[in-house]
Amino acid sequence: MTSTITVSYGGMLAPPPVAPTRAAILRLQEALLPVQCEMPEPVHHFARGMYGRELTLPAGAVVVGKIHKHEHLLMVLKGRATVVSEFGRQEVLAGWISVSLPGTKRAVYSHEDTTFVTVHLNPTDTHDLHAVEAEHIEPESADVQALFAKYIEGALT
Repeated sequence: MTSTITVSYGGMLAPPPVAPTRAAILRLQEALLPVQCEMPEPVHHFARGMYGRELTLPAGAVVVGKIHKHEHLLMVLKGRATVVSEFGRQEVLAGWISVSLPGTKRAVYSHEDTTFVTVHLNPTDTHDLHAVEAEHIEPESADVQALFAKYIEGALT
């Protein structure tokens, strides 16, 4: 026996939400370009062989994250947020810990001030943030880089 789940949104029946595609997340990233605001500065933590990046998003923030090259830990220290990737949608709360798979692109909505921490291997023990990012972050695709450049050029003229 199969059953269909329906959800009521404002009195209208709709199928349950489905995980967005990578293309949908990239469209969101593009749509956010004109309303870019200053991102909070991350706090960087170093221990022998490890690098931690702590970022607090204010309530109401919508961000699209970078793609990481390697598996790493992802934790929420405080707050509540909705995290969406091509693997699904999940509400995360303070105390949540997961293993982030390489190649994941996420969109995040912060319901409250929310602090995220990622922990990465840092076998060279470098404190050079450019080197750390080059080791762990995939460069944006040529299409996304072109959109960034187009927006910056338009914003500067």
